[in-house]
Amino acid sequence: MWHTVFITVHAVAGGVAFVAGCVALPRGALFGTYLWSMAVMALFLALAVATEWGVIPMPLSLVFAALTVLAGYMVWRAAQARRIRPTARTGPSTRYVAHIGFTLVALFDAFAVITVLNAGAPGWLVAAAGVLIAVAGHFVLRAARSRLVPAPAPVKPLAASLDDMNLLPSHCSHSSRTAPTRTVCSVAPAGASPPR
Repeated sequence: MWHTVFITVHAVAGGVAFVAGCVALPRGALFGTYLWSMAVMALFLALAVATEWGVIPMPLSLVFAALTVLAGYMVWRAAQARRIRPTARTGPSTRYVAHIGFTLVALFDAFAVITVLNAGAPGWLVAAAGVLIAVAGHFVLRAARSRLVPAPAPVKPLAASLDDMNLLPSHCSHSSRTAPTRTVCSVAPAGASPPR
């Protein structure tokens, strides 16, 4: 009985975490819901595994123990994302998208694998489905990162910045007609004042 209750809460929390994580990815909305549902998901998975320990075969127990460790790692990734979540004035960073994206791919992968397993598919098909979804999730995450994270602004040469602010010395001239960009400063003879 308790195992069924724990698994049900675990599954519901995982579903809430997935939806809230999708909402939190662009701007950080519902991040609290995402983080706490991730924690509940991992906790109740650990409780479900503990209630069945010694009842199910040891290889299967070890598999569920490994999944519990993975769930804990996912909570850690979500907690790391909390420290760098976007604000109303800033968009998501690459690390933020990577943290949340990892958990979303893992959650979706778990849902798909459980669905295939419950359908009575053989073990090789379950494993293949898990690997294919993980690989596809990697490419989806890359596409999301390129869309959500703005490209860094090009670095302007120091001489060009000084020239724009009229801080370049009068005896130096900035030339952008040649590549690479050069700044030329004339050298005055000894005892002579620099050209004006």
